[in-house]
Amino acid sequence: MAAAQNRRRKRKKGGADDRSLWGFLFRKEEPNPNFLSGSFYSDEEENAEESEGRPRSLLRELLSRINVLTCVAIIVFLLFTGSLIIMVCRMWSPQSLNDVAGYQDQGNSRDLMVMLKNANGSEVSITEGELNRYLRDTCRMRQTGLFSLVAHVQGVAVRVHDGYVELVVDRIIGANMHQTTAVNLTFRQETDHGRPVLKVDFHGGEPLYGSMPRGGMIGRVGVPQRHIEMLKPALETLVDCYPEIVNIVEEYGYCPHFSKGENGEEGRVRFLPYTPEI
Repeated sequence: MAAAQNRRRKRKKGGADDRSLWGFLFRKEEPNPNFLSGSFYSDEEENAEESEGRPRSLLRELLSRINVLTCVAIIVFLLFTGSLIIMVCRMWSPQSLNDVAGYQDQGNSRDLMVMLKNANGSEVSITEGELNRYLRDTCRMRQTGLFSLVAHVQGVAVRVHDGYVELVVDRIIGANMHQTTAVNLTFRQETDHGRPVLKVDFHGGEPLYGSMPRGGMIGRVGVPQRHIEMLKPALETLVDCYPEIVNIVEEYGYCPHFSKGENGEEGRVRFLPYTPEI
């Protein structure tokens, strides 16, 4: 009898502890899976639909399984992938050379080397069209590197701007696929031990993204200066095609100045000789 009373007292004491404040705080509860899964519906709404016996719609079923962070990650990935695909396509799309004077016509060219020789150190001026026709008739630039297995140079064009020149190399890849690479060149003259030295910088035109120097274009995509400098070996191949012109430029200290044509006129390149400062 005494043992039964003791057991009843322990059950009553335990029940009182469960209803006390400490028992409520330390009571174990099942975690809500919708709290971390990003579900848009609560358990109460789902239980209400189930209790009413109505099947949930497909839209609500999908929304209940949506994870917000996963959706954001998928959207960012798709935007990045789409931008990358568009940029690659634009890099392999050649720029139009229809606006370059003298590149595609059949007009006669003027011999730049003879003009510089006959000038004897005085100023020489040549138009954009005349320069492009001269390059068409005399330039034998060759493709180097891995691309030499599948590509060859179709032609070289010069587009004159104010203060700089855009040198465009037109390549044929495979059977008839065109690809263009443009390098912006700015020339300046310095003096070393009393002798003029011609310097070439790989930039020109409007900067990229507000402040990054523009070095040129691959296809239709602008390229920063630091990346376009990797094409320097190809430009050295072009310079090697005209050793006599290079010697005349070095002898008289010529520095080219570029001015874009206006009112339908062609751009012009002026070779100004070095004049020592007094």
